[in-house]
Amino acid sequence: MINISVKTSVKLFIILFLCGSFCLSNAQSTRMQEFDMNKNLPGATYKFSFVHISDVHIGEDTPDYGTPGFFNDTMPDFDTMFPAVRLRQAVKWINYHEQDKNIKFVVLSGDLTGSAEKSEFQTCKKLLDGLNMPYVPIIGNHDIWPYIRYQNEATYAYGDSVMGDVFADTYDKDKLFFDNWNDGERLTRTYDPEDSLEHYLQNFSFEYNGFIFYGLDFNPRYHVKTAAPGIGPEAQLMDWTGGTFQWLKNELANNPRKKYHNISFISHHPATDQILVQLSNFVFDGAEYDKIIQGLTPYKENLSLWMTGHIHVDYDYVLVNNVMHVRGVAANKDYDSARFEIINVYEAEKPTGIAEARDDKHFNLFPNPNNGKFIVSEELFDPKAVLTLYDVVGNVIYQKPISSFSTGTETYRFDFSFLPKGSYYLVLSDKENTYSKRFVMQ
Repeated sequence: MINISVKTSVKLFIILFLCGSFCLSNAQSTRMQEFDMNKNLPGATYKFSFVHISDVHIGEDTPDYGTPGFFNDTMPDFDTMFPAVRLRQAVKWINYHEQDKNIKFVVLSGDLTGSAEKSEFQTCKKLLDGLNMPYVPIIGNHDIWPYIRYQNEATYAYGDSVMGDVFADTYDKDKLFFDNWNDGERLTRTYDPEDSLEHYLQNFSFEYNGFIFYGLDFNPRYHVKTAAPGIGPEAQLMDWTGGTFQWLKNELANNPRKKYHNISFISHHPATDQILVQLSNFVFDGAEYDKIIQGLTPYKENLSLWMTGHIHVDYDYVLVNNVMHVRGVAANKDYDSARFEIINVYEAEKPTGIAEARDDKHFNLFPNPNNGKFIVSEELFDPKAVLTLYDVVGNVIYQKPISSFSTGTETYRFDFSFLPKGSYYLVLSDKENTYSKRFVMQ
């Protein structure tokens, strides 16, 4: 959030509290909470864990952080203000529990700084560099337009460029750690028709252990429509050429590695259909929300968790039509100790319409699991039966008459070792019967 009075903050909290789909927590000293992503899916198995932190706000307790100015300034030697203290506590706790909580990396969903001063970014990075594992910073509205509160501000919103420079080596290290890192639009200047300028929209993606994460930038670049400095708290969908939403829709349509509930988003702003929250001007408006639902619905079976912050309270709900789970965390700085969340990631195979064998005695596949080489008993199958191989999401990846395969004494011998390791369904169909068997290649 940015540039709002205490009265407005209280009003917003009351509005959110009255909205039934938001589950808010009271202020407490608990350092972390946990959420099990995908665990409710049938057959889900645990894969790994990571940490989600939001709203760090380094430097917000002082009008001019570090040495004078907001660009050529430098960070203080040691910051003793609450935002920095809370971030140090978070780093310490995460490092201590890295092994027993199986924490692999950390994501931060925006508002790293109080007012996008370079010195604030530098201190934030210095503290986060104390982590024993990789971390991925996402931009928030406080990180967009550099200013010194009540004194001076930048001529336009170039905080994205400052953030990119300060965290350049962080992203370089991330590229070595994560799979299929895609810088997306992060390093490319994109024309924004809202302010007629070019900006570095912070939209990118990365993968870990078969799960895809999209870092998304829904922060406006136009000046707040008041005398206050910087930008406002609203979300901007950017549904124009090169904009965030069009980039995301193109990624979802063309990413060949999307699977059953293996895609997550990380952004500063949440989406909700609660009209009072929309009217608070802190999220997407009604028309933008409808576009989000329309654009994401075709991929709902691929989508899992949308991680956000911005509202400074914990919230948890599901988008309409069960499109995606949204979960926000309270500001790390606002409590009497650090505030963040551990996400425990579970993977589940997509339920398919492929019928299991009606009688296993008619269809024996062994060994199972195997290395792609296995034997199927010849029992009861017409020599003209057709073999079809499906992946776990139901896609046909191989089909041939069973007579094409070598046969032994009452057996057929198969060799699919050229395929990637994983789970498959082998379906055998003749004129009268169809039988299937699931097998695992290791």
